Amino acid sequence: MTRNLIIVITYAVALVLIVINFVPIMRAVWKFIVLFKPFFMGIAVAFVLNRPCMAVERFLNKRLFKNRLKVLVRGIAITVTYLVVLLLITLIISFIIPELIKSIQVFLSNMGAYIDNFRDLTNELSELLGLERIDLSSLDKLILEYTNRLGSSLTELMPKIISITTGVLSFFATLVITVVFSIYILAGKERLIGQCKKVFSTYLPECLYKKGAYVYRVVVDVFNKYIYGQLAEAFILGSLCFIGMVIFRFEYALLISVLIAVTALVPYFGAYIGGFCAFMLLLMISPTKAIWFLVYLVVLQQLENNLIYPRVVGSSLGLPGIWVVLAAIVGAGVGGPIGVLTGVPIATVLFTLLRNDVLRRSGKQNVK
Repeated sequence: MTRNLIIVITYAVALVLIVINFVPIMRAVWKFIVLFKPFFMGIAVAFVLNRPCMAVERFLNKRLFKNRLKVLVRGIAITVTYLVVLLLITLIISFIIPELIKSIQVFLSNMGAYIDNFRDLTNELSELLGLERIDLSSLDKLILEYTNRLGSSLTELMPKIISITTGVLSFFATLVITVVFSIYILAGKERLIGQCKKVFSTYLPECLYKKGAYVYRVVVDVFNKYIYGQLAEAFILGSLCFIGMVIFRFEYALLISVLIAVTALVPYFGAYIGGFCAFMLLLMISPTKAIWFLVYLVVLQQLENNLIYPRVVGSSLGLPGIWVVLAAIVGAGVGGPIGVLTGVPIATVLFTLLRNDVLRRSGKQNVK
């Protein structure tokens, strides 16, 4: 009884100290993360490339080497994986980004005409509904002010060329260290995992070690489903959107398709956010095309969710939609765009652990 009381008091005091010193603790954690940023980035890159690397390795073992020369096979698989990634990055930089820049330049050059079309549309709607006309002159001033500010920002960047160069060099240095770490992790992942298991099993109580191993399995499973599932969904949805927009001759097909694909990285409602932005863009060009695009996107989204995604990706995260929205909002408030992307899988991990614990305690599921 006394021992349990001491444990409860210790936990309570520790919790109070953490709450009181939450900001300094988070700053210390952030400094630690920044200090070892290349290492953590290497782990993230190795985690993302692990499944493609394993697929290449299985193919080589089955077709060519017949499960011999495992070290050589692992090296070839890692090399092929990085060459494919480098090829994809080269294709994006060489073909997609220039077209995107061209589309953005065309859109900005036609901005005045688009604003006039949008003004005429709002005036017609106002007359139809019997409302007063909406004054959009402030929108013109806002766009002009933003353009001037962008130009002055570019001018102010010129004296900072030295710091920019230093930042670029630092980025490449971090990139090289990250790639080296990721290659080392991919090459010896079994040995590294085995060493970690041995250390934790030696110094942790058996009960705590088993719980930690269970949490690790849940985290790996959730993040695997999230990363590959959302990347596959974004690629499929963006590609189908681009094909359809080219067939139906919608304007800015590549720009809008990339926008849809990027926003689709957020589960459930991300593509609809991108679709709304695309709808507003097309609305300034042609209200009729904007409505037809919205109809096409809704049909495409339903087709992708109910037919293509389950066959290509498989099971989803299993997190209810309301919690996805809440996780994305909290993640955005804490970590910005990165918080939006990481908030959903983190919430899924917590939801899975809580659900399995409730089922285990109620006797409906035996979770190890």
